[in-house]
Amino acid sequence: MTQPSIEQQQQLNDELRELIREAHGVLKDIRREKREARELLPLLTDELFSDEVKKQLAALNKVTKQAMDDAVARVFKKFDELGAIVMGEDRISRRKGKPSIPSLVNARAGKAGRD
Repeated sequence: MTQPSIEQQQQLNDELRELIREAHGVLKDIRREKREARELLPLLTDELFSDEVKKQLAALNKVTKQAMDDAVARVFKKFDELGAIVMGEDRISRRKGKPSIPSLVNARAGKAGRD
C-alpha cells in the first residue's frame, strides 16, 4: 500500500475539519433544542396536569352528584313511608286495623265537640 500524497492528506484533513465544523454546528443545535425542551417541559407538564385534574374533578362531580341524588331519593322514600304510617295507609297498619292519626284526631275533635 502506498502512502497518500501530501496533497491527498491535506484534502482529507480539510474534509475532516469541515465534518468537525458541521458536527459542532449540529451539537450546538442539539444543545439549543435541549434547552428549549427544558423550558417547555414545565409548561407541557402543567397543561397535562391541569387536564388530568379537570378530568378527575369531572369524574368526582359525576359520582358525587349521583350519590347526592341517591341520598335525596332515600330521604324522600323515608318521608313517604312515615307519611303513610301517620296517615294509616301503610300495609302493616291496615292489616292490623289500626286507625290513622287523622281519624283519631277527627274522633277526638268530634268527642270534644260533644263535651
